[in-house]
Amino acid sequence: MFKIIKADFKQEEHRRAFVSLIDEYALGDTGNGKPLPDEIKKKLVPGIRQHKTACVYFAVYDGSIVGLATCFTGYSTFSAAELINIHDLIITKEYRRRGMAAALLEYIADEAKAKRFCKVTLEVRGDNRGAIDLYAQQGFSPGPHTMYFLTKKLS
Repeated sequence: MFKIIKADFKQEEHRRAFVSLIDEYALGDTGNGKPLPDEIKKKLVPGIRQHKTACVYFAVYDGSIVGLATCFTGYSTFSAAELINIHDLIITKEYRRRGMAAALLEYIADEAKAKRFCKVTLEVRGDNRGAIDLYAQQGFSPGPHTMYFLTKKLS
């Protein structure tokens, strides 16, 4: 059976799992297609711990961490309320298609409702059909207007 837990970065297992899963995500076909550089891996846990609005949830199957959602709290000026953005969502390959990603999404939505947040947001690559279909099943939609996630590199 599986469960959802909040990450506790005081635990070595949680620190290792976070870096390992983010690296797997980056390496995958919907990531960058290459592993994270060692200097980034070293900065991940200290960086996420310092980020005041970050929250990481793990999917745990039979005691092993097999997935995660990295989230950040934001603020909707149109709703004058907080929101939660799911920045990363990954289930390790061998555990996909077992309902764990859907359970993570539901858990995060329930947490957001309990905190009276106005919405849950996420971004997804346009070519990631499996994720788009999952998100649609969980009630996510593009909304009434096409939105773009734009990036400007600063280095």
